[in-house]
Amino acid sequence: MQPRLYLSREQIPGALVTTLFALFVVMLPRYTDTAKTWFVLLILGVAIYLARNWRQLRQTSRLERVFFAVLVGNFAWIAFCYYANGEPGRGSSFLWGRHFYLLFLIPLFYLFMRFEISDRTVVLILFCSAAVSLTDISVDLLRGIDHRLQGMNPNAFRPIQLCLSGIPFFYFLKLPRSALRWIALGGAAIGVSTVFLSLSRTTLITAMVLSVFIGFYLSRSLPAWKRGAIVAGILVLFVSSYSIPVINKRIDDVTANVSTYFASDDHRGRSRLGSFGKRMELWKTGWKIFLENPVTWVGVGGFKVMAKANFRRYEVNRYVQRKKYAHNQYIAALATRGIPGLVLFLLVLSLPLYIALSHRAADWQAETARLALMFICLVYLIGCLGEDHFEGKSATMFVAVFVALLLARLGPGESGQARASPA
Repeated sequence: MQPRLYLSREQIPGALVTTLFALFVVMLPRYTDTAKTWFVLLILGVAIYLARNWRQLRQTSRLERVFFAVLVGNFAWIAFCYYANGEPGRGSSFLWGRHFYLLFLIPLFYLFMRFEISDRTVVLILFCSAAVSLTDISVDLLRGIDHRLQGMNPNAFRPIQLCLSGIPFFYFLKLPRSALRWIALGGAAIGVSTVFLSLSRTTLITAMVLSVFIGFYLSRSLPAWKRGAIVAGILVLFVSSYSIPVINKRIDDVTANVSTYFASDDHRGRSRLGSFGKRMELWKTGWKIFLENPVTWVGVGGFKVMAKANFRRYEVNRYVQRKKYAHNQYIAALATRGIPGLVLFLLVLSLPLYIALSHRAADWQAETARLALMFICLVYLIGCLGEDHFEGKSATMFVAVFVALLLARLGPGESGQARASPA
């Protein structure tokens, strides 16, 4: 029988969704500006789809509706704090060009629920994304170019690449024996190599903590001594990475930076200009902004305005006046939108985690999606201690697309309503 070389009219929308998703995922880590184009086209398609299929909005569980309400409330509160503070600095681009993107998680959820992307396709896309990233980094290394300064902002690249490594690893664990299973493992291994090449201390610590957690979680049915052996093996693997010269140098550098920072009380000195010192000065600035504005806060875009105006009074290094962010998402939330903003941000990441933890997977596909969703939420909950990922575009786009995809793959909600059939 001759294979069919064309798509039916009913298959075209699903194929288009899959193509845009693939282009976004493959391009995002190293060709971020191009990936933004595919993201915009994807959300435009979402708008058209929902305008024609608005009845699908009722096909959600109670927890999903609560989560969507939190997403809307989070954006509304950020917008309120921004406008209530007189639209400070570059806050408009932060509000509408970054935080706004997270709202598209809601329509993307319905889109992926209707047009399901097969597991085989997802694995192949993730493998291609990791391969493109590693190839691009290798070319930069061969040319003597600092690969960390190419493509996506390095602080945003690291957690995204860690997530794109974890998802195929869960496919490897759960897929039935097949060639696809080994492709998934290859994608995970390539992805992990790019994480190590990023030389990010925060992401390496996040990976270590998560590896221990995942090791315990996946081996929870085993005897205690076996769980302990698995965790010990993971820790030995990470400790042994210290013998790799580039990682050894990064760890030694941060140790020296910490010692230098605490050896001096002079906030104007060079002891504040190491990687650790800069972070501490930014965190201190964000915390003081929060304490001085406990009712009105300062709104997104206000961090740089306040730092520039008050760095002398705050007794922090003048370096902080050049930065737009606090490099800690929790402090950034407190400084720009207060305790309500912090609570809402925590709910944005904690509710999908709770949904995944409480979901009983009916098959290996749902179990893979559940583990991947937990992993993404934990990567950002931990990683946001050292960075303010959600003040940038990359994390909001990535989380909007992948949390929507994985939530849609978990299956019917507690409402009992059947999901729409995949295209």
